[in-house]
Amino acid sequence: MTWTRRDFLSSLAASATVGIGPLLPSEDDASRRLGEFPLAPHVTRFRADQPLQGTGLKPTGLTREEYLRLIQGIGGFFAQFQDERGAILDPYDKKERQYSTPAFALAGAVLLLSGRAPEFLAPAVRAMRAACADLADGKAAEGHADFFIALLMHADQALGGITSEAVAALWRRDLARVVPERIYRYQPGGQQLNNWNLVAAAGEWLRTRGRLGGSRRWVDQSLDRQVEHFTPAGMYRDPADPMAYDHFARLWVLDLIEEGYRGRHAKFLDACVERGAWTSLFMQSPWGELPCGGRTAHHQWNEAAEAATFETLARRLARRGDQAAAGAFKRAARLSLRSIRRWVRPTGDLWIVKNRLDPGLRHGYETYSFHSQYNLLTAALLAIAWLRADDRIAEASCPADTGGFAFSLQPAFHKVFVTALGVLVEIDTGADVHYNPTGILRVHHQELPPETLSDGVTTDCSYQLPSKPTRSLALGPEWRGNDGSWHGLAEHAGSDLDSADFHLIAASRESVEAEIAYRGRLRGGATGIREHVRVTPRTVEVGHSVEGEIGAVRQTCPLLVTDGDRKSLIALRDSAVELSRDGGRITYEPLGDGVHLTRLDVVEPCRNGFMDAACAETPGRAIRSRLTIGHKPV
Repeated sequence: MTWTRRDFLSSLAASATVGIGPLLPSEDDASRRLGEFPLAPHVTRFRADQPLQGTGLKPTGLTREEYLRLIQGIGGFFAQFQDERGAILDPYDKKERQYSTPAFALAGAVLLLSGRAPEFLAPAVRAMRAACADLADGKAAEGHADFFIALLMHADQALGGITSEAVAALWRRDLARVVPERIYRYQPGGQQLNNWNLVAAAGEWLRTRGRLGGSRRWVDQSLDRQVEHFTPAGMYRDPADPMAYDHFARLWVLDLIEEGYRGRHAKFLDACVERGAWTSLFMQSPWGELPCGGRTAHHQWNEAAEAATFETLARRLARRGDQAAAGAFKRAARLSLRSIRRWVRPTGDLWIVKNRLDPGLRHGYETYSFHSQYNLLTAALLAIAWLRADDRIAEASCPADTGGFAFSLQPAFHKVFVTALGVLVEIDTGADVHYNPTGILRVHHQELPPETLSDGVTTDCSYQLPSKPTRSLALGPEWRGNDGSWHGLAEHAGSDLDSADFHLIAASRESVEAEIAYRGRLRGGATGIREHVRVTPRTVEVGHSVEGEIGAVRQTCPLLVTDGDRKSLIALRDSAVELSRDGGRITYEPLGDGVHLTRLDVVEPCRNGFMDAACAETPGRAIRSRLTIGHKPV
């Protein structure tokens, strides 16, 4: 989306009028480099309306203690897989995976610092000694040294006042031996930098500040390159724009700034992380989930990263005296925390991907996903959230509660978000088909289990499934081409499409209406597609029209069959398909005459389990439907 300078200045003037202060303290520096913040009008409007929108808000009831409960469950499970040397082994393949050991050390350190679990002293110290020695010796598990140092330095800070100086000196001698130019995979002078380098830079700053090294120059040189990766929305562009690694990278930049870095890019990065945090606030689903899209989506650490960011922003804004904004970030942090709680296994660890299949099956995992390192990364990020959390900050309404907005992120990230009161719709307008289809990926509502419609299906998926899907599925259109075959928007990659044209028609808290136009190298004789979306507190109306030399048009709506444990009840009745799941209900209903509705009766594997779909077909060129959450309106 684009906004004029007049829009931006008007939004700042409105901020002053309603007494909420400047939008971002370092905005001038970021504006010079990035241009104006595209979400500024949405932020300003939300903040102006927030006092009225908070009426009747039901608090989550969660406190800072809940972070510790989750960390203790995860840590307690993996303590039994610690070897004599101190390394944490994966329970499924009996190997030390990536940064499991330093993540365990940080989780244990925070449990000790809190006074909650004194039994973690010996395991945490053993993990620290093993991980610090491996890092200094260039023997970090599976070449993941870049992730070690930030986790270990936070663990060192927590353990410093708990263990004796003699014990701490053992691992600090190893930390002082680290040579970043020799140890880390991603170097400032390398051809390409990604999120790995930012994690290492955050850790190296902590090591320098703690007088265990002198890496200030290496940190500055890394940031000289990394500033190029930020968008006007404050988002970080990891290769191929995955949503998870946008947030993960920003989390470590925020950590760098919060821990006192004041180098030449500090003001710019400070503004970027605040812009990015507000953008994340507006992308968060009512269930507290980080947006899907790209690699490592639907992993629990996504929401742990959100929690750490949002707790940090809540504390920062409270220090600034901005209690209303602090309350919004506090609530968002607790929504993320509540999301993770849904995925605790009876043994205290987590299903690391949002399905309930046996972790040994690796369903929905990336090739690099392991039960140990992603459980323990989640615990480590929750530990940082706990360190930053302040329970004196009261929850206030956040955008996931209020809605009333729609915006696009293009060309970077190729997403559209449309949200009315309690309902969020996420659309991928040009997918990386190794992970997602193009089309409507997500419809989240507070009364419907989120995995019901939380991602699509793609035949080209690179993450691990029991078999390749036989068709791509998103809530979107298909058309019969001039060759007699059916083609779908879902199967088109971003490389097939031009940047989509997004138009916001109208927006209020109760109703948001937007239109998206797709063009490019569409198959089967199609030359263009128009998608009309209207979202209200309980309905999502979706219309599609297809231009070109085509025959019939149909629309598919994915429906989760099972998450591997909990099955959905799906029934075709009264010209609608109704799905019931865990007390929630959603109905897909075609609108208009002459539409033939069927169920595909397929079981396609996806991140969240297995998908079927409803399919509505018309002989014309346009089709409309309504999704209703709860019972259909009379």
